[in-house]
Amino acid sequence: MVNEDKPYRIPQQRRSRESLEKLLEAAEEQIRAEGLEGLTIANVVGRAGLSVGAFYARFPDRTALLHAVQSRYHDRVEPQLHERLREMVLPEKTLRRAVGRAIDLLVDHVMGEREISRAFMMSSVFDPVMRSRGEQVNRARREVFVTVLLPHKDEIHHADRVLAINMAYGMYAAVVRGALVFGLEHELYSTISDQTMVGELKEALTLYLKGGEPGLRTETPMRATIAEI
Repeated sequence: MVNEDKPYRIPQQRRSRESLEKLLEAAEEQIRAEGLEGLTIANVVGRAGLSVGAFYARFPDRTALLHAVQSRYHDRVEPQLHERLREMVLPEKTLRRAVGRAIDLLVDHVMGEREISRAFMMSSVFDPVMRSRGEQVNRARREVFVTVLLPHKDEIHHADRVLAINMAYGMYAAVVRGALVFGLEHELYSTISDQTMVGELKEALTLYLKGGEPGLRTETPMRATIAEI
């Protein structure tokens, strides 16, 4: 049976569903351990303790498996991320603090699963299925980002405040995607730590949203962690 919302066959029997879950969990763990390059059918079935036949009974190839891993992962984690953004950012009294918390949460979410995020991003370049799901995920995150920053519209000095927040999200996504895809050894990032990158990103986005007004830097260093803000 194929569910239109799932890029893989959903078994009817409990034992078969358990085997499917083992394959998906093993594939996700394999990516975490060795990156996208380590995601082979042999590695996955070995990690899951299943046979190659069990794999092909559910997936035609490695690409279909990766589609399923992406779908399962986002179905699980995106609602949690959206909830955390709304709960932690909406109560903030200033735009600066709201931007800081939102970016910290988003970066922690992506960088905390560096290999998983990198695998999805790299694959989406050539895989339209991966790209479509990734775009869907980013649209939903961006909508939440707009929701949690728009209450500070009086501090956003742009004629179109929603457009400005959307642009800010795009800037965040471009910086983080570059660091993930090219790696910290790339010349653009080799001398910049994650902490510094995130701190400067938060400052740049705050200044952009405020319209670049002078004298906006806070006495609190922008490299503060979520716990410090």
